[in-house]
Amino acid sequence: MNLGMQANIGQTQEQTLSPALLQSVKMLQKTSQELETAIKEEVEVNPLLEVDDGDFDELEAPVDKDPEELDPRSNDAEDYPEDIEDMARGSLDDTAEVDSSYLDGDSSDVNWESYLGDGTSYDDAPFNDLNSGGKDPDEDWDRPIKDVGKSLQEQLEDQLRLWNGTRELQEQLQECGVTEEHFRKLVRYLINSINDDGFLCDANRDNESEAMVVQSDDKYIDEIERVLRGELSLEEASLPVREAVHVLQSFKPSGIGARDQRECFLIQAYAIPNFPSLAIRILEQEYENLLQLRYAKIAKALNVSADEVKTAIASLSRLRPHPGFQLSHSYSHIINADLKVVEKKGHYEVVCFKTKMQKSLRINQTYKAILTDPSASKQDKEYVKAQLAKATDLIKAVDNRFSTIELVMRAIVKRQRGFFENGPAFLKPMILQDVADDVHLAVSTVQRATDQKYVETPYGIYELKQFFTSGVKQGTSPDAEEVGSAQIIDAIKTLIDEEDKSSPLSDQDISDELLKQGIKVARRTVAKYREKELKILPKNQRKR
Repeated sequence: MNLGMQANIGQTQEQTLSPALLQSVKMLQKTSQELETAIKEEVEVNPLLEVDDGDFDELEAPVDKDPEELDPRSNDAEDYPEDIEDMARGSLDDTAEVDSSYLDGDSSDVNWESYLGDGTSYDDAPFNDLNSGGKDPDEDWDRPIKDVGKSLQEQLEDQLRLWNGTRELQEQLQECGVTEEHFRKLVRYLINSINDDGFLCDANRDNESEAMVVQSDDKYIDEIERVLRGELSLEEASLPVREAVHVLQSFKPSGIGARDQRECFLIQAYAIPNFPSLAIRILEQEYENLLQLRYAKIAKALNVSADEVKTAIASLSRLRPHPGFQLSHSYSHIINADLKVVEKKGHYEVVCFKTKMQKSLRINQTYKAILTDPSASKQDKEYVKAQLAKATDLIKAVDNRFSTIELVMRAIVKRQRGFFENGPAFLKPMILQDVADDVHLAVSTVQRATDQKYVETPYGIYELKQFFTSGVKQGTSPDAEEVGSAQIIDAIKTLIDEEDKSSPLSDQDISDELLKQGIKVARRTVAKYREKELKILPKNQRKR
């Protein structure tokens, strides 16, 4: 077998991206906040870039300008907001000057996030996720300002540091050979086993944690793992493990450290003074029937009337299914609109927002003059030339970003005029390829221009990619009409809102009602939209 070096001749095709192209692609896919940060960083390191004097920290600070100066082509500038730093306005009939060769490239990855929530949107449902605080003083717990930004585990560890055990507990732990420091270690291990909802959970433990458990020589930690995996009941566990779980469950907010939803509700119910005893009995003895809202079975099993059961179940709305959310350290996502759609005498125009820094970004003429200075050295001129090319590419990439987003938004407005005239329910089915064909750009470019870019509309702030929706064909022929998913979802929500709560509509009933409205949707499609989009419970769990 010959393993030596060999020379071969062959032909291959590959795409080489120029620095200018890479710069333009990167700028296009950045959010408005990321763009501002990137510009600031480049200004700090590139002497050929500069901005006008002013405060660049605020994205949209009020300015003392004549409104007509915002757009010399318009005599109705007073209709526009006064806090716009800069606007590049274009009508739907205009054309944007975009260097499309700078924008085409491979499509970037799209991150999809999904979540499941308990409960439904109805006020009378027993499992609403009421994270805003309970009506009972004992259930209201205000975090100190210093806790803002801390993780769930960090805030629970703060409570552990303030916890003091009773003398009786300390004596019992000493009998088991467990010191207070060792016991706190067990509680801390449980804290690190809590998920974002506030539940003790062994699922989805990372590999590092699993390795730590295997290597642990602490029999109590091994015992905790068995309890979390369901191999050992808490009642059969040793006293240190049982007490460690009870200490964690005593922390605020009430319900933290539960192993399942039922235990979470019971912990909260026990902590509320004068909580209805019947409601607690239902949680303890008839939880499965409670999930299905089988009032008659619960009443018969507990030997009470159906009305008493309904009253008791109504009191469960005071309990929170996700106690961990109250200690969540997730920050509010600040959205800055990149665009605004303005209605002018029946004509929709697109306004493109820019910050002061983005507006006043320019080439430093003092450093640029070095290129023509005969006394400057060759090394200095080469450096200035290289930095000038970078600065020019950056300015062009920023300009291309805004013009491309504006161009794409104008195409969206033209295709989705019904949305801007009548509301979200009138969104039409539209895919990226439709807009790409209209603006003569690659689909990957349109995808970058719509991902995490936001527009202010009369119906709120929307991400541009939200205007791309699927549809359901109303027939089998290729020319059959297609109804947008937004219209179908709105119709389903309306039917459920107006249904008789004592006899809710099934998915098949909803499908039949939609057919009467001229919308043909299969039962499975109704179920998908109800569960995934509207987060509404099935018929048997909506019944009152």
